[in-house]
Amino acid sequence: MAPVRKWGIALTIAAVCVAGVLIAVNRVTAALDGDEQDCLRQLQLDEAAVRTGRDWTSEDIPGVGDYVDIHWQAEALGNPCSPAPGPTDWVYEGVLRLRDTDTPAFAAWPAAPPGLPPVRDALQAFVPAGVKWRHDGQFPQRVQKHNVDLYVDPDLAVAWFTIRD
Repeated sequence: MAPVRKWGIALTIAAVCVAGVLIAVNRVTAALDGDEQDCLRQLQLDEAAVRTGRDWTSEDIPGVGDYVDIHWQAEALGNPCSPAPGPTDWVYEGVLRLRDTDTPAFAAWPAAPPGLPPVRDALQAFVPAGVKWRHDGQFPQRVQKHNVDLYVDPDLAVAWFTIRD
């Protein structure tokens, strides 16, 4: 067989192999993209959900005691669906209905600036009309367990919190 013909056959075989590898990589990538898309759709549903689980205690948010009820949402600060390794940070935001016995300690807190806190639309329904938030700017520094902030209306026995974890 002539050397040129051998090289031609070898190049053809190599091209077929490369094409096969590219097709396989393309299919794997498409499958991963499909999984990631499914994950992102589920993430959107999860982030939109208003939850009522008592996942947060007075250990997490000092002073809230054995609150009456809670409504909260979670939001990913990164992409937990990414195939890249590493943890994803989350922010949790919620509204607590407090017991009257747990509110007097917050009465001394100064009034919060107008427009704060920025309560999410989905949680607005759980904030009573006429709320007058109080906020202690030093509160986040006093909490060691989480990066947490808290606004309270002691007269209406309601609190808004955010936790970054």
